[in-house]
Amino acid sequence: MSHNLLVWKWSTELDTPSKRRKYKMSDVASSFAESSTHPAIGISDLSAFLDKITDKFGNNELDRPFVIEQYENCLVFNYGSEVRFDIVPVIGQIASGCGFNATEF
Repeated sequence: MSHNLLVWKWSTELDTPSKRRKYKMSDVASSFAESSTHPAIGISDLSAFLDKITDKFGNNELDRPFVIEQYENCLVFNYGSEVRFDIVPVIGQIASGCGFNATEF
């Protein structure tokens, strides 16, 4: 079985927790899965995050335990069940350290 992890940042209009309250992260990810967008996803530069992913998992995309799909303001990691519990916490921690959210869908 395959799983997906959406790495994204809140939009600038949702700059406080009280403004974000009406959005569930799971709903953002579900909407993204259906339409490749959601108003809560903000503009972001993912290059520093991708550099850290390369540092951790290497530069050879064929040796990584996931595939990355790049979108304008977010990334989707696709991976198998056999590595899910090993890599999701690592990717999530890197994302959080770079100011991003990581939401599985």
